[in-house]
Amino acid sequence: MFDPLITALLGDDPRALAEDVSLATPLTSSRIVGPDAVVAALGVYADMFAETDADLRLKGDELEGATFTATVDGHTAQVAALVTRDRAGLIATIHMYGRPWPYMALVRERLAEVDPTLADPEIGTSPPEGPGTSWVDPPTIPPLADDVTLISPVLTGEPTGKAVIGGILEAAAQTFRDPRVRAVLQIEGQPGFAVVMDEDVEGNVLQLIEIFTLNAQGEVAAIRIFTRPWPVTAYLRQGIHEHSGDLLGPEFWGDPRQQAPAGR
Repeated sequence: MFDPLITALLGDDPRALAEDVSLATPLTSSRIVGPDAVVAALGVYADMFAETDADLRLKGDELEGATFTATVDGHTAQVAALVTRDRAGLIATIHMYGRPWPYMALVRERLAEVDPTLADPEIGTSPPEGPGTSWVDPPTIPPLADDVTLISPVLTGEPTGKAVIGGILEAAAQTFRDPRVRAVLQIEGQPGFAVVMDEDVEGNVLQLIEIFTLNAQGEVAAIRIFTRPWPVTAYLRQGIHEHSGDLLGPEFWGDPRQQAPAGR
């Protein structure tokens, strides 16, 4: 079924973009500005992911978006994209988020070979501009199901079980501060919602999409989290690893030699 948003996010419809459109990628803090540059960057991501359809569609008052899955060097990586529109209905901003951190590192290596500006690790001194025009109240999160699954922005495995997931979320809460919600979106076609938010990690702004899918009892069956930019996600990963102790084995962490970038 034809979806104009997906077509635009794949870089196949420049007419859908405003003249001053900008793109925030999962990997970099700085934004890409202008239709030609944005279409080129979207095309590189589309070629990397080789996907023509979305896993989920998200819809909110000011934002809409989609998630995509791909295999990179035999590993599963995912991106989520949110867009805002101008008064004419053209796409004004695109915000892309990725997961998990170790496999997005593989994406980064591939992109750097094509266009180094798409993999710039510089965090910068000012917070990245996020989607939405104002902060909103956080939604009430339903209780976790006994068999809840976490699809994390920093773990390569998918842990399950209320006790384990609760421990990981507690470790994450010790790593960030000042969480603020930008928007709440609904998942089209199934019960659940997505929360768009910012957090402070090691003095840097981390932007997230947390997607909660619900079971028939209204409990959280799965949590899928995407983040940006990649360098700040590295600090989140480091903090969760330190605070979670032996809750998870090494098979969940990817390459333990991977560390946060040296510069902030």
